[in-house]
Amino acid sequence: MFYFLQNKKKIVILLFFFISFPCFIYAEGTDAVVVDTNADKSYPFDILKINTWQSIEKGVQFIRISETIMTDRGEEDNQKMPLAVNFDVLKFDPAFFDFSVYGAITDKTESKALLAWLQEYDLQAIINASMYLKDSKTSTGYLRKGDIHNNNHVGKSLGAFFIAKPYEKYQGKIPACAIIYDDEPDLGQFFAEDEEGQTVENALKKYQVVVQNFKLVDLPENRSVWKGQRRHAIAAIAQDAENKILLMYASKPLTIQEFRMILQNNPLLKIKRAMYTEGGVEASMAYRKEHIFLWQHEENIMFFLKGNVKLPNVIGIKRKVK
Repeated sequence: MFYFLQNKKKIVILLFFFISFPCFIYAEGTDAVVVDTNADKSYPFDILKINTWQSIEKGVQFIRISETIMTDRGEEDNQKMPLAVNFDVLKFDPAFFDFSVYGAITDKTESKALLAWLQEYDLQAIINASMYLKDSKTSTGYLRKGDIHNNNHVGKSLGAFFIAKPYEKYQGKIPACAIIYDDEPDLGQFFAEDEEGQTVENALKKYQVVVQNFKLVDLPENRSVWKGQRRHAIAAIAQDAENKILLMYASKPLTIQEFRMILQNNPLLKIKRAMYTEGGVEASMAYRKEHIFLWQHEENIMFFLKGNVKLPNVIGIKRKVK
């Protein structure tokens, strides 16, 4: 049965299937959907509370960033207008979680809907890993899991790598996961003090998981002038000053430059490194705590729930086994 609830802004569709099917609950005023068989359960965070970190469980926090920026909205250089930007962030402590990449090529499977990746690999959280080429499987940048390459070509204009799962001989000696830039000045954390060959290339070789994509937040001494003007939904992953890993999802259309402006300056996020992972209809994020919480643009949410949008590569998070 379908129930249509009309308000001033939109029509919210709540679908209730027979008892053997999941229920999908859209939270009015947000871009998150609860996916579960029990419609009465609530969110583990206040989805409408802004600019306040909320603890969800041990090692996980949530925040909804809301900020108004001045942005170019006309042809003249001095023509600026205010733009309200809202996006959601999940912050994970690597002390409690493991990170990996899952993909059609690297895991010898098929591209899947976001929920299928989450459920099949029993993940606690998930986000897009990268943009992909016309074959709908190959990442636009370098992507490797162990010895299996999705793409062994390093894109010279991309600039950022998400790395995780150090090989056994390096475990406990280098960060368990990180974002590293192609002009990374802080390479010492990936090498012994007297180790030779301290390059980004050699640092990447120490990790089982390497995913390349566009750099979002630049080093203070080397800010770029990258200005993407097309507005769309954005998914991204970041590392903060305390080396926590942040999954970020902005549903309301904005340019990459507008998104960067907030990431580089917001005191609540304290971003050190950030990497763009996807934009547009494919951009998405999910988190599981008793229920599955899915972030996706409201106009496309039903396509995701039905599995119409397939993702070839995702970054997944699991709680460490005690």
